[in-house]
Amino acid sequence: MNLVEGSFIVTSHLHYVVMLPVLGSVLALQGCSAASTPSTPPPAATVSVNASATPTSTSTSAATPTPTATPSPVATEPQTGEAAAAAFRTWVKQYNAEQWDRHYETLVSAQRSIITEKRYAACRDKSVNPTFTWVKTVKTKANVKSRIPGTSEAKPATVVTARLKVQGFTLPVTAHMFYEDGVWKWSMTKENLQGCKKK
Repeated sequence: MNLVEGSFIVTSHLHYVVMLPVLGSVLALQGCSAASTPSTPPPAATVSVNASATPTSTSTSAATPTPTATPSPVATEPQTGEAAAAAFRTWVKQYNAEQWDRHYETLVSAQRSIITEKRYAACRDKSVNPTFTWVKTVKTKANVKSRIPGTSEAKPATVVTARLKVQGFTLPVTAHMFYEDGVWKWSMTKENLQGCKKK
């Protein structure tokens, strides 16, 4: 969506509560684990045998067992208002750094099915992208039934209200954050989505 403040225009996906519509946030990082390395067999041991002792037979396994790789559990974010606000804050950092690939990773799935990553990145690259400074989280409200723009899908969202500073102004900004597959996701506004699809 286009955020307008004076003569400055920002393409984003949240709504400014009072003055302008703005961004929505969230970042999901996939955890990775180091590959399992088979352990090296121990060196042959030297054994002292008492001459008076009766020898006993020892059985050893001919093959060294192969370690089995266990899949890493999928990291999930807490389903709390604080975690939703943290995801929004991460979104803001990624916006400032123009990390559009990371933005797209956490775009709600219903919108990922109607806009490609390439199209989203191209749309953002053509926009004027001001720098936002996170001031603070004002409040969060859980289980707000919300229709995902550009789709017929409705899901409960956690609405995060925060204060952001841009071009010397501190403004209240709201973001609808959706909890999906253990990760907080954001959505583009209908206007922003249509604008990006046309570019």
